[in-house]
Amino acid sequence: MNQKWNLQDIKPAQPRKRRASSESVAVVEKPTPTQVSREHTEEVEDVMSINITDGNKRKKKTFLYTFIVFFLIVGGGFIASALMAGAEVSVFPRYREPNVNAQFAAMKTPQPEELAYEILMLDASGERQVTASGEEEVKEQAEGTILIYNKHQSAPVRLVTNTRFETNGLIFRIKDSAVVPGYTKDENGAIVPGVITADVFADEPGEQYNVAPTKFTIPGFAGEPEFDNIYAESIETFSGGYNGKRFIIDEAELETAQQALRMELRNSLLERIDAEKPAGFVLFTDSVSFTYESLPAVEYGDNLATIKEKVTMRIPLFEEQSFANFIAAATIPGYEGEDVRITNPDVLTFNYISATTSAANIEALTELDFKLVGRPQIIWKYDEAKLKTDLLNANKTALPSVLGGYPAIEKAEAVIRPFWKTKFPIRMEEIEVIEIIE
Repeated sequence: MNQKWNLQDIKPAQPRKRRASSESVAVVEKPTPTQVSREHTEEVEDVMSINITDGNKRKKKTFLYTFIVFFLIVGGGFIASALMAGAEVSVFPRYREPNVNAQFAAMKTPQPEELAYEILMLDASGERQVTASGEEEVKEQAEGTILIYNKHQSAPVRLVTNTRFETNGLIFRIKDSAVVPGYTKDENGAIVPGVITADVFADEPGEQYNVAPTKFTIPGFAGEPEFDNIYAESIETFSGGYNGKRFIIDEAELETAQQALRMELRNSLLERIDAEKPAGFVLFTDSVSFTYESLPAVEYGDNLATIKEKVTMRIPLFEEQSFANFIAAATIPGYEGEDVRITNPDVLTFNYISATTSAANIEALTELDFKLVGRPQIIWKYDEAKLKTDLLNANKTALPSVLGGYPAIEKAEAVIRPFWKTKFPIRMEEIEVIEIIE
């Protein structure tokens, strides 16, 4: 059976009554009219403090700032480029590195296409004390070497043993007979005297015969044409002349002291090579020769004597340009005599053909025979100043045609600053040439 409900029978549920308890209850107070008014005022003020920005003006300012920064960057770049204006030309010259392993000859008086040399001479003297056991009377004649010249005739001239040579009233004689070659003529027709070396000794003992380099005449030719045209010159001081008392020194002690002193002087001369080397010349330390001279001992004190030694060092010098051209002609196939340079001559090892040459007076020689071994870098030379002049104010595209006048240059590359310029600078100092060896 269905139960029927009347509307009045449906009653809303009564709210529960809250039971009092010890739990805390949040009490919310109803705001007073004054508080509502204050809060409303603050909200209005907050709304009124909001800035309203015009979007178009903001875009304009951003564009302006961007333009200024761009201008500063680009303008600064242009100014920096203008200040750094110039050109760099990288030049790749012709070069070769031949394998040198051959014998050569250098001449004191060279003919065309022969290698010439000069002599750098340095000397040093020193002394040391040794024990002396007494004195003795000594008479010795000075000795030396001379160069005898013949510009009198093209036929040889023979001089017999003991032929006299005179200088400043002092007479010297040659030890052995000598045949002086006749003169020749160079390509210009000038006379080139024949020459030969000879050893001479003083006619009498005495220190006055220890003469410095000088010129000699032959008294036997006095009044004849040969007198002025056959003559001699010395190239080092004569030595050994003595007439007087000399200290007696134990031979073993003397030899030890001499050797130590000579080695000391020799090393001091080797240290001077770099400072004494003249500009524009090539030399090899292995080409040095040494000669030694013992000077008369002097009294130092009781039973002591001072020995003196003089060491002379000679080094052949080769003019840089001539030496480079000579080596190129001897070692590079197809070389046609162009000017070249050797950048690293020190890689060449120098040795005399004769082992005795290094102990001889090479200044008295007329020819030096030696061997060179190594791989020097030989570079063709070009006129850098002329190259710069030819490039002044020229278009960058003209570089290949300009190089046509420089066969020593295989190729070149150029960078011109600022980058927008197409011509080389109008001033030489703004063009830098950089040499590159590949």
